[in-house]
Amino acid sequence: MDFLYKLQGLRNPVLEKIFAFFTNFGEELLVIGVLCIIFWCINKKLAYKICFTYFISGLMVQGLKVVLRIERPWVRDPRLTVSDTVVDTATGYSFPSGHTQGCTGLFSSLAFHYKKTAGFIICFTIIALLMFSRMFLGCHTPLDVLVSFGITFITSIIVNYIFENFSSTNATDIIVFLLIELISGALIGYSCYIIFSGKAPEELAMDSIKAAGAGIGFGIGWFIEKKFIDYDPKSTSTIWGQLLKLVIGIAIAFAFKQVPKVIFGSGIVVNVIRYALAVIWIVAIYPAIIKKITR
Repeated sequence: MDFLYKLQGLRNPVLEKIFAFFTNFGEELLVIGVLCIIFWCINKKLAYKICFTYFISGLMVQGLKVVLRIERPWVRDPRLTVSDTVVDTATGYSFPSGHTQGCTGLFSSLAFHYKKTAGFIICFTIIALLMFSRMFLGCHTPLDVLVSFGITFITSIIVNYIFENFSSTNATDIIVFLLIELISGALIGYSCYIIFSGKAPEELAMDSIKAAGAGIGFGIGWFIEKKFIDYDPKSTSTIWGQLLKLVIGIAIAFAFKQVPKVIFGSGIVVNVIRYALAVIWIVAIYPAIIKKITR
């Protein structure tokens, strides 16, 4: 906490805006937006590396959050404050860092896939700046960001190694699908337990519900796409076609995520459904539509 207190003393409006920019590299919308671009337009294999790293590490990080339930730094130490530039993004519990997990999942996957020295330097510099920004702005402790980085980094290494060295079979695909659904379901069950037993308020446990909904959606979408669709991102050859594909797809994904919330509120069931539907749309439904149209 003393380290965060020293960083707090260095804050000024200019530095806060600079580090608020870097903290955006861990935002859900940015990660999913980049994922859509890669999946629909560039390289499906790379997109799946990012997907598996992002969603699996997300389940682990959010699981730790609701199991340990460690409060944010400013709640634990009255000397500390959180920057106004990021207070809205500091949802849920503090340990481990969700923004660090998202940023590491995306950029480590890119670095390991392309295997270029410059790419490694750029990607891990972005991750390091994101991690520092979360501490500088008062959202997380060093332990929060380091543990999250470690979990996601190791997940990324394992996912990349498996994709590069092993071929899947029907049996392994079914096992992976069931494991993702089982872990996601268990996280929903445990989150509901701590909410309804009064161990945690709903607003602090809701991030784990959303992550589990996204995990369920990814497991279903990945299995359907792999078995029945076999989407080719290069099926649209023109730049304008790719741009149109992105605009339409992202707009509808955003609608799946936001419209149920506007109509039905932001309860547990609604959050599971809207996150699951958005990811299924990205991974399976929209690729199937594109493939049918481009034929």
